[in-house]
Amino acid sequence: MKKFVVKEWAELISDPISMGEQDQRVFEHASLPAVSDMLSITLRLKIRSHANDWATILHKGTGHSVRTPGLWLSAHISILSPQFSGSWQDCVVIGTDERLTLNKWYHLAITLSDLEKRSDFYIDGEWVGFNSVCKVKTQKIVFNDGPLHIGRAFSHNGFNGEISNVRYFNWRLSAEEVKEDFFNEYQTKPIVYGSRIALVHVSTRKYLSTKRIKYDLGPNNQ
Repeated sequence: MKKFVVKEWAELISDPISMGEQDQRVFEHASLPAVSDMLSITLRLKIRSHANDWATILHKGTGHSVRTPGLWLSAHISILSPQFSGSWQDCVVIGTDERLTLNKWYHLAITLSDLEKRSDFYIDGEWVGFNSVCKVKTQKIVFNDGPLHIGRAFSHNGFNGEISNVRYFNWRLSAEEVKEDFFNEYQTKPIVYGSRIALVHVSTRKYLSTKRIKYDLGPNNQ
């Protein structure tokens, strides 16, 4: 009997929308693709000005200390700060020195997997940082059933700029998939709002492309 796992993604925001520091978009957990132990989020972002305090790009959680995942901009110079919650620490940071230039579009991607005990961060398809679980037998990345906030969330204001193509995946994107998502923004039309389903063969781990529905189950599974 052939065994399959289902992978699903949804585009939550398609065309660019303008955001101010007090603006937010909230997506309830139940409306998102079901997640167990891995997820990825990709988006395009352009900021118009630097904030005077930490500014939220996205935050999934039920409160300030619950953040899997979260993405913030530092005050005054807009250094990106991807974060997640671990069983050993509420706030685990992927350290980067990546500053955003004003009025320039960027493609950002954060991926997480408790199975692989790591989280990775990409800018314009390039891998720029990661953090991992050190004690793999006793520690884990903690996922949550809180809403996903885009912009202002809890104690932090949002960002002043524009955001588009916010995509939520219930699996950890590979580096190749992140690059595909990045190039797809510029070479083809944005994917229509909604969900896409992928069937993945358990033994070969092959699954359909996010661009076209394409099944490849391998020569031993015909």
